[in-house]
Amino acid sequence: MTEIITKSQRKIEQTYLLYQLFSNMFFVSAVWLYFYRLFITDTQVGILDGIAFAIGLIAEVPSGALADKFGRSKIARLGLIFAGSGLFIQAFGGSFLPLFIGQSIMMIGMSFVSGADEALFFTKLDYNRESNQWRKLVTRGSQMALIGTLAATLLGGWLHTINPHIPWILNGITFFVAALLIWGLKDTSPIREKLSISDEVKTYFEGIVDGFKQFSSSELFRYVPIILTVQALFYATGWGLLRIVLLDRFHFDPFMGAVIIAVCSVVTIGILSGMHKYSEKINEKTAISLIAVSAAVSLIVSIPDIGFWGAGVIFALYAGERILYPFLSEVINNHANEQHRATTISVASFFKVLPYIGLAPMIGALNSNNHLEYFLLLWPVFIFLSIGFYWMVGKKGG
Repeated sequence: MTEIITKSQRKIEQTYLLYQLFSNMFFVSAVWLYFYRLFITDTQVGILDGIAFAIGLIAEVPSGALADKFGRSKIARLGLIFAGSGLFIQAFGGSFLPLFIGQSIMMIGMSFVSGADEALFFTKLDYNRESNQWRKLVTRGSQMALIGTLAATLLGGWLHTINPHIPWILNGITFFVAALLIWGLKDTSPIREKLSISDEVKTYFEGIVDGFKQFSSSELFRYVPIILTVQALFYATGWGLLRIVLLDRFHFDPFMGAVIIAVCSVVTIGILSGMHKYSEKINEKTAISLIAVSAAVSLIVSIPDIGFWGAGVIFALYAGERILYPFLSEVINNHANEQHRATTISVASFFKVLPYIGLAPMIGALNSNNHLEYFLLLWPVFIFLSIGFYWMVGKKGG
């Protein structure tokens, strides 16, 4: 179904694309673990990541409820400022404690952003729900994000060889720029009556509960295992230490790792262009299942020493994350209650991040002891089970 886009919507779309560009310029993407290794061990990295991500996870759902109640734009801006500040702290940290504090602040900031920015743009654009305009925009946004990631990853990999602190400083600056881009977007959520403090607290926690309840519906429940296994794997790769651990496993140095990720970005941009062009013809169930199977197989083939061919594994995990996102974003936004949309998106992020709290120390310890194959063999089992659940529940529901 084709929808006529207004001038106002077009302007917001342009802001969204620029926002995606700057908020995804991860200069530290391919080099952060090497920076950490200047000061701490892989086991300490796993512990640091697990605790810091747990703190971010605790903030995840409440931040969505805060965004729904007090303004998605305000919470998103605050989150971006927190994220940028956390990166600055890490840039000048030289031991476990400042790295931990900076990472924790950054994760709290990203938790604030994750439920608020998407809900803000979705509500402001107010597309016809029967169209796939949102999925198409998110796909284009993913392309812009990849362009930003591509440029920043390559530059960050090179700058790391000059001064390991520079990528962190630049990454912090890009988050501040992203905050400025959405500064003028005002919330269109309904104005709520002023309540007493006790009633405010009560409605706040009711909103959190309602966000979780959204996933008990037949429309969203079948996606939960996919989020917990496939999206969680992508999260451990994109945000966690798994990608660099795998790059090490395949014998890529920091610069070659940055080149591999950059190449993955270029190819993924092309795939997303095709998705945007033929979005009406793409079957959701087939696409999600293929992405999940590809993710599982990529881990299994990583068990032996495949050397340079490991670049294909990095690509499967890198591209899979970005191809899966538009489908899940469309489903969650279309089925979420408007009053608690940011909370619902935050709950989805909660499910995605939750496994990494255990996976971070596990992957760090297994890698330190040269037994990463245990994870590479076990996690695909969970993925295949989630695919079966997705199809069985979908069949019953349909």
